[in-house]
Amino acid sequence: MIIAIDADSSDTAAADHLLYELIDAVDQPVVALTHMVSGDDRPHVAVSLTSAADLADQIREIVADRNVGLAITRPGASEPELAGPSRLVRGAYVAAVEAALGTTGRVVRWPGHEQAHGVLPAAELCTRCGIDQLEGIGGVPVEDDTLVDTLDFLRPVRRDGRLVLQVQPAAGDVLIPFELQHQQNCCTDH
Repeated sequence: MIIAIDADSSDTAAADHLLYELIDAVDQPVVALTHMVSGDDRPHVAVSLTSAADLADQIREIVADRNVGLAITRPGASEPELAGPSRLVRGAYVAAVEAALGTTGRVVRWPGHEQAHGVLPAAELCTRCGIDQLEGIGGVPVEDDTLVDTLDFLRPVRRDGRLVLQVQPAAGDVLIPFELQHQQNCCTDH
């Protein structure tokens, strides 16, 4: 089952906050992603949860008093269940489709995320955490024995059904995730 929600989150931090709230409430194994929604007056971020469990009633209850778009896709269903304002339903629908196809999305929770701690050789990081590929930003080479400091925060992206973690060089001759937990927004003052 895939449940996608568009709460008109302005950035990934706000979307992560919503995902953490949902993950804590459902207490089930999930794959949780954020999805960029464009083509509107203002780009924003939607979220999706994929689970083998039926989480629809729990999620509906959590978001019942909020202004959100909701798309629920059940296995074998001919069409998704949609609810909410049309502008936000569109974003939720896009997120549900992206989650189903596995083509894109920023991954917040996945099987193996709990192993993402400390400094690990690249090959071990991939094996432990279920990452399919480490991609060095700007062509930075990543060998199996290259050390990666996870900084205890990984946000791989889904690309064509694969989990890809983008990494960058850091002090101490290690690589670190490209997305850091505490980002400084670029161009915030202009």
